[in-house]
Amino acid sequence: MTRKISLPILLPAFAGFMEAVRPRSEAGSRAAVAAPPSEASRTAVARTVTGLSALAALLFALALPAGFFAAARYRVLGALEASATLHALEIAALSHSNPAFWEFDGVRVRAPEQGRASGERRRVFDAGGRLVLESIPAVGLAWPLATYSEPVMVDGQKVGSTETARSLRHALLMTLAVALCSGSLAALIFIVLRVVPLRLLDEAIRRASYLAAHDLLTGLPNRGLFADRLTQGLAQGRRDNDVTAVLCLDLDRFKEVNDTLGHAAGDELLLGVTARLSACLRESDTLARLGGDEFAVIQLRARQPESADALARRLIAALEEPFALAGGQASVGVSVGIAMTAPGALCDPAQLMRNADLALYQAKEAGRGGYCFFAPEMNQRLQERRALEVDLRNALASGGFRLAFQPQINLEDERIIGAEALLRWERPGVGNVPPDQFIGIAEETGLIGQIGAWAIHEACRQAATWPEPMGVAVNVSPVQFRQPGLCECVTAALEHSGLPASRLELEITEGVLLNDTEETLATLERLRRLGVKIAMDDFGTGYSSLGYLQKFPFDKVKIDRSFVRNLGQDPNAGAIVSAVVGMSRALGVRANAEGVELREQAALLLAQGCEEVQGYFFARPMSGEALRELLAAPVGQAA
Repeated sequence: MTRKISLPILLPAFAGFMEAVRPRSEAGSRAAVAAPPSEASRTAVARTVTGLSALAALLFALALPAGFFAAARYRVLGALEASATLHALEIAALSHSNPAFWEFDGVRVRAPEQGRASGERRRVFDAGGRLVLESIPAVGLAWPLATYSEPVMVDGQKVGSTETARSLRHALLMTLAVALCSGSLAALIFIVLRVVPLRLLDEAIRRASYLAAHDLLTGLPNRGLFADRLTQGLAQGRRDNDVTAVLCLDLDRFKEVNDTLGHAAGDELLLGVTARLSACLRESDTLARLGGDEFAVIQLRARQPESADALARRLIAALEEPFALAGGQASVGVSVGIAMTAPGALCDPAQLMRNADLALYQAKEAGRGGYCFFAPEMNQRLQERRALEVDLRNALASGGFRLAFQPQINLEDERIIGAEALLRWERPGVGNVPPDQFIGIAEETGLIGQIGAWAIHEACRQAATWPEPMGVAVNVSPVQFRQPGLCECVTAALEHSGLPASRLELEITEGVLLNDTEETLATLERLRRLGVKIAMDDFGTGYSSLGYLQKFPFDKVKIDRSFVRNLGQDPNAGAIVSAVVGMSRALGVRANAEGVELREQAALLLAQGCEEVQGYFFARPMSGEALRELLAAPVGQAA
């Protein structure tokens, strides 16, 4: 049974296949490509192309000679019709003038070699179909013949008929010649229609396979090809009892280049980085770009750990020199994490990559621009960190956080004039977790924005129940400050709680101001316009605290507890506290001393003119309910 192929259906199918293997570009030199087509898909398309090519060639080979022969036959029939009509008229005229004409019986005459009838055979039949007269050409007519019959009419009555015949041999021979030429052309058409699309198909498959395994920008192997080569390398290392090393690389300060110089400069930088890293490798090493600014190296057949150590040093040194870019100059570094297999040991590729990632994380924590080898205890720390992150998310969803409040005391009369809100978390199965153990993770995971917003709303809600004009101070993380929506969060907290803005104080550290941008100062000004007070926390511990006081008029500076702790013991500490208090008074800024734990410290601070303190000597952090009870008792009775 012959299968019919529909050209309108198959052509879109082939076009769709070609579209499927065409690469899709993505902004910032990223690329998403379809998976390379399977061999079955390629075979199916090849069969379709072959069938279409054969059909087109067959149609061309048959249609041209058939059309030529049909046209030639129509021309002959047209001539025969005209000749037969004229002949019938002549016989009619002859029989009208000579009725005895019909008495002839099969008279045969030879037509002259020249003239209208030279190439025709003519016959005349009477009304009964008897042959009366036949005119034959000088040269016999060759097969095949074309004939045409016409009635002979006299006075409206049919008295006989004429028949004219001509040979189609010449037209048939010409048709065969045309068929020979068209067959040759059809064979050429078949070859062209079959070979060219299949070559395009093979090129598209080759391109799609390359794009599926390589990074478009750098041409390096991508994550998929890297995983395949790592699997092969591990199998080979196990057979040869060798050690396989994986180095995970992460560029330092790459995001700054993208943000300041643009993505085009970022792409140019990645190309320069690729060239420098490639120059550090052996032919047997594999360098891959895993995505963004992440790279990885597979090191095979090398003496370990010496070779991995030396390679990490070369890679770091290669990126120390600045890069000259079209948009300016950029300096980036690289951090490297290294993981290795045991000689000849069976190792899971995914686990080896996780180990290298852990080592990379450790290297970045150590200060960037360095390298670190994986150690088993790193995995333990990572598991603990992930569990902590999960519990943080659960606590945020289930209301597992609470606020404690440490009173702020006016030194002159020891009245409570405010309180600092301190975040507390009772972790299930663990107990109280100090903020310094989970705030950093909250900042890294982006949870700090939600946690900080909750703290602001909760602090405002509870402070609204305190007697006026007692205020509440809330710490704002540098990460939370840089996230959008801080001003809107503060506005919503004040509106929902009904707390006057003048009773809310936001404490920021120098980390907020390190990026001294117009946006940072604009955010501070928006908060100030709301009526919120702004305090600089841990004053004196940074490098530029005094300079920041010139750029933004803070309402309060908080003297770090490290200086208060040494009052009365270290003359330098006393001099620093005295200088800060004197400066704050000169600038009209209130000073708050943290960490007051002894009566002597409170007395020295009072003597130096400090107006406000907080610390264990006066009161420890407490719940909102305990604070409300304390407000009715003299401050001196608090323990």
